[in-house]
Amino acid sequence: MLPIFFTIPVGALLCWSLWTVIDQTVLTAWFSLFLTISLARIGLIFLFKKQKTEDRDKEQWYWFFLIGTYTIAMVWGSASFFLFPEHNLSHQVVFIMIIIGMAAGGMASLSPSFPVIWGFLSLVLIPLAVRLMLLGNEEAYFKGSLILLFWAILLFGAVKISNNLRENIQLRLKSINRERKLRVSEERYRHIFSNVPLGIFHYDAEGAVVDCNKEFVSIIGGSRESIIGFNMLDRLKDRQMLGAIKDSLTTGKGYYEGDYSSVVVNKTTPVRAFFRAIHSSENAIIGGVSIFEDFTEKKLSDKQIQHHASYDSLSGLPNRRLLLEQLRNEIARARRHGHYGAILFIDLDNFKTVNDSLGHSTGDKLLKIVANRITERIRREDTAARMGGDEFVIIITDLGNSIGLAAHKAREIAEEINLYISSPCQIDGRDLQITLSLGISLFPKGNKGVDDILKQADTAMYRAKDAGRNTINFFLPKMQEAADERLRLNTEIRKALDNDQLALHFQPQVDIKGKIIGAEALLRWHHPERGIILPGTFLEIAEESGLMHDIGRWVLQEACQQIKKWTDRGLLKDSQIISINISGKEIAISDFVDTVTSILEKTGADPNHLGIELTEGSLISTGKDIVEKIMTLQRMGIKFAIDDFGTGYSSLSYLKSLPLNTIKIDHTFVKDIKDASHDIVLVDTIIMMAHNLGLEVIAEGVETEQELLYLNKRGCLVYQGYYFSKAVTVAALEKILESGVCSPSNRG
Repeated sequence: MLPIFFTIPVGALLCWSLWTVIDQTVLTAWFSLFLTISLARIGLIFLFKKQKTEDRDKEQWYWFFLIGTYTIAMVWGSASFFLFPEHNLSHQVVFIMIIIGMAAGGMASLSPSFPVIWGFLSLVLIPLAVRLMLLGNEEAYFKGSLILLFWAILLFGAVKISNNLRENIQLRLKSINRERKLRVSEERYRHIFSNVPLGIFHYDAEGAVVDCNKEFVSIIGGSRESIIGFNMLDRLKDRQMLGAIKDSLTTGKGYYEGDYSSVVVNKTTPVRAFFRAIHSSENAIIGGVSIFEDFTEKKLSDKQIQHHASYDSLSGLPNRRLLLEQLRNEIARARRHGHYGAILFIDLDNFKTVNDSLGHSTGDKLLKIVANRITERIRREDTAARMGGDEFVIIITDLGNSIGLAAHKAREIAEEINLYISSPCQIDGRDLQITLSLGISLFPKGNKGVDDILKQADTAMYRAKDAGRNTINFFLPKMQEAADERLRLNTEIRKALDNDQLALHFQPQVDIKGKIIGAEALLRWHHPERGIILPGTFLEIAEESGLMHDIGRWVLQEACQQIKKWTDRGLLKDSQIISINISGKEIAISDFVDTVTSILEKTGADPNHLGIELTEGSLISTGKDIVEKIMTLQRMGIKFAIDDFGTGYSSLSYLKSLPLNTIKIDHTFVKDIKDASHDIVLVDTIIMMAHNLGLEVIAEGVETEQELLYLNKRGCLVYQGYYFSKAVTVAALEKILESGVCSPSNRG
């Protein structure tokens, strides 16, 4: 548009310079035509700019431009015929300069299009050359020729300029297109970076955060300002996260998955993060980029999926799949630790009648009540599951290491659960009461697996149904007999104390020459029908029934009475100890020290002759209270020993925390000394530890001369076992005390 504006004053200047030499009417007509065409071209330019780019017809506007240029060029060319000052040389010079100037000026604005510049130069300059040659003189011919030469030179230059301009325009258009694509790409990247539902952040080679999006800020908390510039290598505390970032800056990639605790704010989020290095053109790592994914919803979803896969949707209890897995683990654990567990298979009696008469909705509510009642009555370590329909299974663990005890406890638990579930309940305003058929199977059983044991409990349950429902039944008759036997013993042991059926036997403790060092008091039950019953058969029942405290008090009092008698008769020497066994529950009782003191005062026994043995497994704790009780009794003269040492779970911790006098090596380590087994190493280790701690060592279960000699050689100097004597009655021990020696030849 600007060149057109410049040509208007040039045209006016031309007319003004010729105003006195050319007919003014002709000048006015020419300038009016020139001005009209120029304004029309300016109008077309305004219309072109006003029209939207996508609406423009490029070919049409090109023709408008070409026609407008050719038209204005013809107007300038016509000036050589209508306005040429033929008789005025000075005005000719001005005229020629203006025309040549217009042609040269057209080079700058019209050269990009060769057809346009070619037509413009030809229409402007050729008429001038022709007009000069029509003057007919040599000078005019020369001037005309120069004009034609100038025309040719301009065209040649226009071709080069046009090509250069076209190339530059193409390059510029390509550059603009690239910039536009880059800008679009950057905008698209920024849009994705800002709105992608994943956390993204950039970091440099030093581990400092360069940029991050809103989602990343939302995942880890804090603000964008607190994150930008954060140096992760210096300030991150999560080692796995730090390791993943370092991996990306060394190997090119890293990965993290876990609960990430933000350093910026107090927030922990389950995340998964991918780290990738950013390389320079020389393939050097100059930083990295990470994608952060919030796993909170996925984790919850996985938990829900896992829950639905493992738990019954109605009752919320574990389903058959989870039950079988738990039962498999419990069977393995029972085999490993040598104790029994039980499966209780429950079926609701006449549940179908409830469904048929009251509807499945009521039946479902009843099942939920049963599930809740089962959960309320079992221990935390036990497992209850719904097998489907109206069948439930309970895994009871840690029922003791004898089948009789396990069967007895399993029956008690089953009866308690039966009583609780069978109590009336109210559903939708109706009072309902339902009974159970319950089958019991103990585990482990030889090589029987999960399915076998579960099937046995199921079979026992159906036997209970066949027996008339509302019944508890064991799978094997001997289990039933063991449970019944347990119940009978529980009843009879209550009479043993009252009927003076308990007695103490004593097993001597001697040195290698048989000299009496002391004796261990061992409880016996003289049953009127069954004869002598060993404590392993009834003490667990006594402890379970709450009689252990009374029995323990009786043992202590009986032992103190014997100590008093033997001391008065001079049978007990100063260093000889009579030891009794005390359970961890007994010593944990708050008045234990008072009880011991009271019995010593009542019987008049010398506490220096009394020893108390505690087994590792029976001790509930080694806390400050227990230690203080032992130290109080030790100050009175009572000696303390750890019995069955090495069979518990925390032998070293007991040695460290308890003030002891003696360690008794368990017979299980002694009996295999004849074999080159690991038990020899254990015996050697126990003796060495005891000596280092200043403790006396007594070996239990010494039965052969080989065992005796080996123990003596290793530094164990006191022995207890059948090699010297079994546990004997009071009268038999008195004879041994009188002689002062218990040699192997005297053992009975």
